[in-house]
Amino acid sequence: MSNSRMNFLKAITKSVIVAIFTRYTVTKFRLLKGNRVQFGSGFVSNGRLQIKGPGRVIFGTNVNAWAHKEPNVLITYSSDVVIKIGDDTRLNGAGLMAACGITVGCNCILGSAVIVDTDFHSIDPDRHANPDAKVRSASITISNNVWLAGQTVVLKGVTIGENSVVGFRGVVTSNVPPNVIVAGNPVRVVKQLGA
Repeated sequence: MSNSRMNFLKAITKSVIVAIFTRYTVTKFRLLKGNRVQFGSGFVSNGRLQIKGPGRVIFGTNVNAWAHKEPNVLITYSSDVVIKIGDDTRLNGAGLMAACGITVGCNCILGSAVIVDTDFHSIDPDRHANPDAKVRSASITISNNVWLAGQTVVLKGVTIGENSVVGFRGVVTSNVPPNVIVAGNPVRVVKQLGA
């Protein structure tokens, strides 16, 4: 068998496998979540996707959620919360947990990043004894064409500007301007892009 024929067969086999996994994933979540989960056309998944909670999750067109090592996990903590993933975005082991809301723009790449818009627990001194102790939460916006490298963390209330890159294991605690590379814990600008 010639190399070109072998490559053709591999491509056909791969596209069939991708279609089967994607159809299974979309059907499963439509049955489990109804209209609380929306999939744009061209959505792709290998089944390593977990969607939990009472809120809504919206995937734009051509979202690639084909995860390799870790699954993609999207969790909402109340019925009025929305996690929105923009068109042409790539998710590879990302974890998004929303008490207020998370918006990811178009053309983004999210490695095994953790994006959390809540502290989960109060930082008040009476947090152990007071079940009503205030828990801080604030929505997160990740603008278009942002790359979050592996093991990065984005915390509550943050906006990451267009075209920016967060380096491996960066911890984002405050807003990131557009067109920069940031790294560290907490992150700081290490390079201006396009300069």
